[in-house]
Amino acid sequence: MRLLLVEDDEDKREQLLMFFDEHFTFSVDEVRSFQSALKAIKTICYDLIILDMTIPTYDISPIEQGGRAQAFGGEMLLHEMKRRHIMSKAIVVTQFDLFGKDEDEITLIDLDLRLMKQFPINYLGAIQYNIKYTSWESALLDTICLLYTSDAADDTPCV
Repeated sequence: MRLLLVEDDEDKREQLLMFFDEHFTFSVDEVRSFQSALKAIKTICYDLIILDMTIPTYDISPIEQGGRAQAFGGEMLLHEMKRRHIMSKAIVVTQFDLFGKDEDEITLIDLDLRLMKQFPINYLGAIQYNIKYTSWESALLDTICLLYTSDAADDTPCV
């Protein structure tokens, strides 16, 4: 099982990595920006992508600020997956419940519905992450296990 984690927040990434280590035997690759994620999905076939919605354009480093933060960077990556016929499954894990500004503002619930409609092959759903609570963990576990129990795979990664 190969997983791509697209996450720029250090604390959230660490929590997600601990979650996967505890529950699964996935091989996990990590990227921190839209461009790094795009490069990864163009070169490696991932079974599952855990995708932050708001990500920087480029990796942040001591000499690079990452470019402009993309409020819908996760959606942009899903568009690229669809355009390139990449069949990986994706779950959005986000800390926010509102995205965009002014007339482009959208709730997580409405964004989830929009992504389900636009990307029915790749998109599995959105989970709201909160460092103070653990409900996101059971929601993520349920979504992943449902994916692999609905597949007729004998080597389901669920514990």
